[in-house]
Amino acid sequence: MRLLALCAGALMLAGCANVSISGLSGDAPPAKPKTILVSDFVFSSEVGGVDRGYTAKLDRKIGQFPTFERKQRTLERINDEIIATIVVTLREAGLEAQTGNEESLTLKDNALLVSGKLRASDPDAKINTVGFGTGRGGVVADMALSHLSSSGKRALISFTAEPSKKPVVTPPARNTAIMAVVAAAGSPAERLSPDVETPARSLGRAIGEKVIAYARDSGWIEKPAEPEPKKPQAKKKPAAAPKPDVDAEPKD
Repeated sequence: MRLLALCAGALMLAGCANVSISGLSGDAPPAKPKTILVSDFVFSSEVGGVDRGYTAKLDRKIGQFPTFERKQRTLERINDEIIATIVVTLREAGLEAQTGNEESLTLKDNALLVSGKLRASDPDAKINTVGFGTGRGGVVADMALSHLSSSGKRALISFTAEPSKKPVVTPPARNTAIMAVVAAAGSPAERLSPDVETPARSLGRAIGEKVIAYARDSGWIEKPAEPEPKKPQAKKKPAAAPKPDVDAEPKD
């Protein structure tokens, strides 16, 4: 069973400038990478995941497992759900993306590495209120983008993303694509409960859209054409009143 880091240490963001996703300072962005790798998240200790419906499905599939493993298995599945959503979001924008990490790369590769840490948005949040599941929320992702090539590893930018507060509906085709990435990663195919799946996908979507914004600013993909401004419609002049007929004889 894969074990995720649960706040065992700080995320390796050293060297990443805390700059806006919309602009870079210093060196110019690198050329378009051949692939984008999205790695496992680091979970801060306050971020929990409770999904009794999901763990019950696992019980029926593989047999009952110890209670102390439930949180870890749930967080692993949440991790894969967020990553899969990021990957699908990037692919929809025309970028080559997949799950992976730095260990699978060599200096001959030309890749963008997306890594991140999940933490509480409010450092003073109460215990057992941060995370995924009923009564939980307030999770944000501190993300870092790094470029790996024959020239070595180069830190690009860092940013923070949070789930959308508006309800997000996943189209059927996107749902199928996300589940395919989850399965390819070796994660159980059982669906998470809506109160866990929805915020996880919303966070993944938010992260993916920020990576796409960086890709557009870097010239890796075309920026969407701006709609032409609508021309103001000319106001119609009121119809002139009919002129009186001067030749008409007056009535008695």
